[in-house]
Amino acid sequence: MTDMHTLYHGTTHDFAAIDVRRGKPFKDFGQGFYLAETYERARNIAIRNRRIEENRLRVMGDEKELPVFVYIYEFNLLDMNGLNVKRFDTADREWLRFIIANRMNRTRQHDYDIVIGPTANDDTRASIRTVMNAANGAVLSDTALSLLIEMLEPNNLPEQYYFGTSKAAAMLKLTERHELK
Repeated sequence: MTDMHTLYHGTTHDFAAIDVRRGKPFKDFGQGFYLAETYERARNIAIRNRRIEENRLRVMGDEKELPVFVYIYEFNLLDMNGLNVKRFDTADREWLRFIIANRMNRTRQHDYDIVIGPTANDDTRASIRTVMNAANGAVLSDTALSLLIEMLEPNNLPEQYYFGTSKAAAMLKLTERHELK
């Protein structure tokens, strides 16, 4: 196994440098820079985000067609030494509590430079939103969380990489950038 890893970032934004502060809050692992393990997943995220943003603009009276980009990065897994890294090997109760805490709060809920773990993707969003609304900030029981995780089919969730600090993002080396039509 090589120490070099390829990751993909799909977006509607054209940028030269990563700024982790420009990420949206209320995401799985908090505000930061997210990457997928496959080109297809990053492309699909960018296309979905374009559709959402174009619909939002249309409601505001702005008919604009946004671009779609996929950025391809390499990073050396050995460079993670010295960084505060959290890895979720599976979608379990700890993972779900972590996601709920980040999705319910605008401010950073942890001090990790990098978080790696399953994506609570579009298929899981409604279920997690229901649990968040029911919880209303309260700690959920292990039984309720276990039932939700079972419904999410954790073995089918794609892995995501979160880079939450500039120090961590500096590890990423841009190798290619594709603008999709």
